[in-house]
Amino acid sequence: MAAEGKAAIEMSVKFMKNDVLGPFKVIKGYVKKSMGSAADVAAAASKINAAAAKIPGLFPKGTSRGEFDEKTTRAPPKIWQDWKGFEAAAKRLADESVKVAKVAGGGDKAAIGKQFGIMAKMGCGGCHKPFRGAKVK
Repeated sequence: MAAEGKAAIEMSVKFMKNDVLGPFKVIKGYVKKSMGSAADVAAAASKINAAAAKIPGLFPKGTSRGEFDEKTTRAPPKIWQDWKGFEAAAKRLADESVKVAKVAGGGDKAAIGKQFGIMAKMGCGGCHKPFRGAKVK
């Protein structure tokens, strides 16, 4: 059972890095450094949207801190204590990423930057603040 839990944790970390953080960095690169295009932003936001729907499934019971050490997982028990809140946070990321994609379709860099900031704060931060433990080295 512990091996399955560790595999699930490793899979969720890999998924979040590749399917959420990777596209997030594409958008950030456009907003902060004018890298890429608005079309790249729209595509990246769509990837985040698709990924957000999968997030709750990446956190099976038995994979929290306490069941695994703090270096292995940053998932606090609160995820499962407030599962509806966790699902709502993932949905918020999905909702905000759709808005980024829509704004990117208009090509207005300032508007893209504004919506990206909202997605980062309300979508990413809306989950990371209550449902992600501090990184331990």
